[in-house]
Amino acid sequence: MSLAWRFTVIALVAVVFAAAFVIGQTLRSSPPRPVVADGYTCIPGSLIPQLKPGGSGTMTTKYGGFAAIFRSSIPASAPANALNVGMPFSGTLTMSGGGKSWVLPRPDSPNDSRINEMCVIAFHREQYPSVMIEGFTGGAHCCEVPVLYLFNQAENRYVKVVDMSPDHYKDPHAFDANGGFFPRIVGGQVLLRTGDDRFAYAFGCYACSELPLVLDSVSPGGLTDVTPQHPSLVAANARAIWKYALGAVRAETVTTQAIIPAPFGFLAPWVADECILGRGVAAWTMIERLQHERKLSDAYYYEATLNHGSFVANLHAFLLRDDYCTDQI
Repeated sequence: MSLAWRFTVIALVAVVFAAAFVIGQTLRSSPPRPVVADGYTCIPGSLIPQLKPGGSGTMTTKYGGFAAIFRSSIPASAPANALNVGMPFSGTLTMSGGGKSWVLPRPDSPNDSRINEMCVIAFHREQYPSVMIEGFTGGAHCCEVPVLYLFNQAENRYVKVVDMSPDHYKDPHAFDANGGFFPRIVGGQVLLRTGDDRFAYAFGCYACSELPLVLDSVSPGGLTDVTPQHPSLVAANARAIWKYALGAVRAETVTTQAIIPAPFGFLAPWVADECILGRGVAAWTMIERLQHERKLSDAYYYEATLNHGSFVANLHAFLLRDDYCTDQI
């Protein structure tokens, strides 16, 4: 190799190394994306546009420098009735922040719902907050259909980790299909609060029943029930339900014009909460005491609920079948 050619090769190598060094220094000196504190913002229901056939609308929710924007419309050809008012769940959801924007995938079955909740949520301290939307199918006591999106940094996009919109969706976790999810800041993270609606109608009318507390954390793998990790919140829910139950029991001996619900739909979730707290033995002793005092007689149970048999026996089987009070009652 000639001397001139050797110098040319050495010069080219030097340029390559210099460029690599400059790029590396630039990447290292680029400030990391700011971390968003755990928290959330949800759009108030009063600000959700109530569209009519032929109408279009947009709603926005912001948190931590990010904005979720939902755009939707109702075709002019849609019949003008109560089912065609609101924001169709089949709209377009966009997330933007840090100079970037992403169009999020639609729910699997969006056509029969109207959006009634949209939240931007940082479940933990993270760089890219998540998005939750909920649609409502319009039934008397059903159904909320939440969809949750988390940011996938490897793919640089938002992906669905929960989608309850399909008609025959089977939620592996306890969920209140009437109430949906409510974000709550708990111990440095955001959890989704809901209830176990297997208790709704099981021992009384819907208005005559309460639900055990359910708390879910959210991760790329979906939902995780973390209720037992937060005993103070479970205890608060149990206390609130017990007040209803005790009032219903005491009302049996009081002459009043008010309509007092029967206690069965309150006692069942109260025992469930107590079992989560590990206090099932004491709670079940109270149930047996009320039965001994004839406050939970079979006749009263049938009159109030039209359920045959013994409330105590039915409740015992119900709780064990749904894994609430194993080895406690």
